[in-house]
Amino acid sequence: MPASMIVASGGRFRLYGDSVQTFTDLPVATYTIAFSQMSGHNLRQTEPLAPAEEAVYGSHASRVERIVTGYAAMDRSLGVILSGDKGMGKSLMLRLLAERMRDERQLPTVLVQHDTPGLAAFLDELGEVVIVFDEFEKIFSNEDDESQNQFLSLFDGLSTTKRLYVLSVNELHRVNDYMLNRPGRFHYHMRFTYPEPGTVATYLYDQVPGVAEKQVVEIVDFSRKYDINFDHLRAIAFELRRGESFAEVIGDLNIKRSERAGSRIEAHITWKSGDTDVLDDYVDLFNGDSQQTINDWDIGTGLRFRMRDAVPSRDGHLLPDGAFTLTDLRDQDDKSADDKRDLSADSVTLRRPPKYSIDF
Repeated sequence: MPASMIVASGGRFRLYGDSVQTFTDLPVATYTIAFSQMSGHNLRQTEPLAPAEEAVYGSHASRVERIVTGYAAMDRSLGVILSGDKGMGKSLMLRLLAERMRDERQLPTVLVQHDTPGLAAFLDELGEVVIVFDEFEKIFSNEDDESQNQFLSLFDGLSTTKRLYVLSVNELHRVNDYMLNRPGRFHYHMRFTYPEPGTVATYLYDQVPGVAEKQVVEIVDFSRKYDINFDHLRAIAFELRRGESFAEVIGDLNIKRSERAGSRIEAHITWKSGDTDVLDDYVDLFNGDSQQTINDWDIGTGLRFRMRDAVPSRDGHLLPDGAFTLTDLRDQDDKSADDKRDLSADSVTLRRPPKYSIDF
C-alpha cells in the first residue's frame, strides 16, 4: 500500500502511513526526549508530572503562585532555579508547577533527562513549553565546558518563543557561574530550607493520627539539632504509624548524624544592657552532660554551658540566666588593670544558622 502522507523537510522526503497525525502546536502532555544518531531527537509521551494526593507543606504553594503569575506577566522566557539538599521538596514543587502550567496555561512539559548532541538547538525548536531539568548538575557536568555552556544562549530568554525553564539543583557549586546571580537568565533562584520546627510538628500530627505529644516534642527537638528533611520525616512517620517509638527506632533508620565533631551554632547573647552579640562555633548538640565552650576572640568573649541545661525554644535552645558562664577573652595588653568588663547577660539562645543550599 502506498504511503498516505509525504513530508518534505530540508530537501528530504519521508513517507508515512495512515497513523500519522499533524499538529500546529505540541499537544498538552508530558514528554521525554529520545535521541538516535540516525534520526536525531524526538519526543515521547510519558506519565504527567503531578503531585497526586501528597500533602504540601512550607512555602511551596506561594512559590508556585509567584512563578505562574510571573510567567504570565513577563514578555520573554522565564528561568527558575530550585536549589537545596536532597529530600527538601524540590521534586514536589516541580510536579506542582508542571500541573499548574498544564491546567491553567495549557503548556506541555518536556523533561530533559540526558545530555545528547545538539540538545540546546533541539529545545529551541520547540514551541511554548515548560522545560524541566531535574538534578541539572548531575546530567550536565560543569567540568565539561560545552555541557552546560550550550544552554547559555537558550536561557538568555531572547528566543522568539517564550518558554519556562526550570532547573532543580542539589549541589550549586557544580553549576556554571554564568547561570548564577544572573536574573536575565534565571529570574528566580528559590532556595529550599530544612523544615522549621512548626512544620515538623504539623507534618507529624497530619501523618500520624493520634500521635502522642511527647513523641512530637522529641522529634521537634531532634530537628533543632539535626538537618531533618521531608524524606526523613516520611520515614519517621511510617515507623510511628506502626507503633514504634521515636527513641527506639531512630538508631535503626538510615538517618545518621554527621561524623563531624558537632554542628555549627550561633550563640546569641542578650546582655543586661540590652545589647546583643553573636558567637559562632561548632558544638555537639547531642552531648548533654559535658561542658562545652564557644570562644570568639574577635568579640573577646567565651561561653561555657551544658546542653542538658538548654530549654527548647521557638528559635533553637535557650540557656536561661544561671545556665551558662561568660568569660573575658581580651588580651591583657588590650585592657588596663582596672578595666573590668560587665559580663552579665539575661540569656543565651543557641541557634543553628539557616541552611538553604550548599552555597550557604
